[in-house]
Amino acid sequence: MGSTRARGLLSASNVMTAALVGAAGLVAWFGSTTVRESVTGGHAPAPAAETVTIPGEPDSVPVVLGRSAEGLLPTRVVVPAAGVDQAVTEVGVVVKDGKPAWETAWKSVGHLLSSARPGQPGTMVLTGHVSVADAGNVAAFQSLDRVAVGDVVEVYAGTTKYSYRVTNVQVVAPTQTKVLRSDHQTLVTLITCTPDLKQRLVVTAAFEGKDQL
Repeated sequence: MGSTRARGLLSASNVMTAALVGAAGLVAWFGSTTVRESVTGGHAPAPAAETVTIPGEPDSVPVVLGRSAEGLLPTRVVVPAAGVDQAVTEVGVVVKDGKPAWETAWKSVGHLLSSARPGQPGTMVLTGHVSVADAGNVAAFQSLDRVAVGDVVEVYAGTTKYSYRVTNVQVVAPTQTKVLRSDHQTLVTLITCTPDLKQRLVVTAAFEGKDQL
């Protein structure tokens, strides 16, 4: 009987190991070197009732998000037209119920760690909730629908402010992973859900310059 139980424990261990290895491979595909099975520190995964804002599933996004090996990480984002002034924390891929899933920021805006950093060529992806199920969380992008072409997005990193100008505002299906694509342009893409949580609101802004604080 002890032997049967031991074999069962070994099998369960093998399943979890395989899941973690698979998630690690996905994160490597996106250009990161870290997988968090659970989140500690400044933020935590959103409760199940809150939707993940990044389009697609981690194992179904056939795009390169950008390089983030150099440059400072973003720490704050300000969108005056939407009344947004929020801290930024890093999000990536986590293991949830044995499967890789997008991580969501808690009490802040999330920067997809495999996307570009402020001022870098490529697309910097910032995500935030439009509404929250837990009163302790923050609906960081609740008013993002106020943004229009020509408005300013400011991203802070270290002692530098990076300014971007909005070039496009669109609503896309949750499966539209093309909004995550990177090329030679230096962009920031802000993503949240529509108020009915069925679609994704995507605001794209192009880099204009930086200022030392």
